Amino acid sequence: MPELREYDRPSAQTFRDEIYPAAQPAILRQVAADLAPVQMAKRGTQELADYLKQAIGEKAISVLASNPDAGPTFFFDGDVSRLNFQRGNMPFSRFIDSVVSPDRGEQMLYLESTKLADLSAGLASALHLPILSTQVQPRVWMGNNTGTHTHFDVMQNVAYVLSGKRRFTLFPPDQTPNLYMAPFEASPSNAPVSMVQLEDPDFERFPRFREAQAQALVAELEPGDGIFIPYMWWHHVKAEGDLNILVNYWWNEHEGLGTPLDAMLHSILAVRDLPEPMRNAWQTMFETFVFKQHGEPMDHVEPQLRGGLGPHTEQSRVQMWQSLGAGLSKTMEKVFSPRFRR
Repeated sequence: MPELREYDRPSAQTFRDEIYPAAQPAILRQVAADLAPVQMAKRGTQELADYLKQAIGEKAISVLASNPDAGPTFFFDGDVSRLNFQRGNMPFSRFIDSVVSPDRGEQMLYLESTKLADLSAGLASALHLPILSTQVQPRVWMGNNTGTHTHFDVMQNVAYVLSGKRRFTLFPPDQTPNLYMAPFEASPSNAPVSMVQLEDPDFERFPRFREAQAQALVAELEPGDGIFIPYMWWHHVKAEGDLNILVNYWWNEHEGLGTPLDAMLHSILAVRDLPEPMRNAWQTMFETFVFKQHGEPMDHVEPQLRGGLGPHTEQSRVQMWQSLGAGLSKTMEKVFSPRFRR
């Protein structure tokens, strides 16, 4: 199994100049060790729980609650039409008391991807990771012995463990064909997910998953440890501990270019079901003008005259979006007209 690179207490400069440009996952050992709440967590669960209750109080939060006998991972229940958990609301203090209670039973409660600033501005400041810009807002995930299904985010991701332990299993984007993605509409979260249960894979149903397993990277993190997960890397997360807390930061400096996932779905609608000769022709167009597999496709034309197929200025990008919007509106009129829906 490949090994992850590790950095001991990396500085902001090391992250900016070395870790981030490499676009490979990396363990950031004790990157958050100097934060007061992390030091508190190392002393004991109850001290941290009391601190959090004082900071957040009775504020209502949205939580996931597992169904009876669902197990630790919030996932599908049998098939993609059902989930093994429910969503609900409760006061934060009651949530924390339930999570750390020795009489909590088998039901799992989980606070998922919540902006720290919405819970407590003071807490968000206390948990800020110095190697990152303050413009990147932290989110928090809380529970105990829970699991998160294998998924990917269309964001860069830095996360650190505040309390408990976390095991990350990562797969590179090129393993997508071997991870058997669920339908977008059925995802238990807003992220694309794999249908393979990592803890107990069904190799008869998902035989190519063995290839993905061979490429997996594993990170074992303790309080103060962090991890960098690059854009679109698949990851599964297993949490351990009476009170397990992860803080993470998502960002994408290229969001202004648009949403590639939307572009893919549009291509599925417009290209995938064409007859093979027509689809093959468009494959060549995408390879030439989107992925530039044959070099710069418009270098035979003067730079200022290359239009939408050449490099873009801010003005030309706005014009292309306006043209695309107008074209999509006309297409939708056709698609939804009675003549095309027969």
